[in-house]
Amino acid sequence: MTKDTKKRREDVLAMIVAKYVETAEPVGSRFVAQRLGLSSATIRNVMADLEDMGFVSHPHTSAGRVPTDKGYRYYIESLLPTKNLNEHTAKSIKDEYGRGVHSAEDVFEGAAHFISQLTNYVGMASFNDYHKLYMDGAFHMLEQPEFTDVKRVYALLKCLEEKKQIMQLLEHDAEGERLTVYIGKETGSGYLAECSIVTRGYKVKNKVAGKVGVIGPKRMLYEKVIPAVEFLADTMSEMMEQIENDRE
Repeated sequence: MTKDTKKRREDVLAMIVAKYVETAEPVGSRFVAQRLGLSSATIRNVMADLEDMGFVSHPHTSAGRVPTDKGYRYYIESLLPTKNLNEHTAKSIKDEYGRGVHSAEDVFEGAAHFISQLTNYVGMASFNDYHKLYMDGAFHMLEQPEFTDVKRVYALLKCLEEKKQIMQLLEHDAEGERLTVYIGKETGSGYLAECSIVTRGYKVKNKVAGKVGVIGPKRMLYEKVIPAVEFLADTMSEMMEQIENDRE
């Protein structure tokens, strides 16, 4: 594969992911061709290659393509634009968050609330020592086109309410601080097969004490979610450090 061929495939995949995230509708070759300034025939060939590689698929009722779990994984690891949380937003959240924190529990509840506010997905924060999981914003999932099916919504909400499978996923790498993204079947839960989970560890006394993160559709806006999760993890570490210092 030449560099030009690889670049073209990556450009088309990135365009498909971006448009599908925006509309939740299969992306056609004409739209991509117009955006990239290439012929529809060329784009159709590239889309066929991407499908053969397992990065996209097409619903039986449409000629357009949608990203697969593998396509999202490649996009996140190789094509995702690097962004930081807007400074004004970060300061506003930190100021408001800080005013409501008087205990460790306030830190966890606040993290779940604010990460949900920042992303419009389900926010969560875990605390390893007590195997607790705080969640906020489950109603956001009802706003997603993927969850208009009643059975799918019931299964998802049941999973969110029981929390057991989510806790198992978070505790699988309990000591890990790095940002982690689980896509679809990678979550290990049939209930979450249409979801992605983005998490990162926060620290207390230089040791990972739990995770903060987001549950949303696979079609989530990763370039917005990832910096938000990073910011909340760092903020939690700072607040927990302050609480520990105040105790001493």
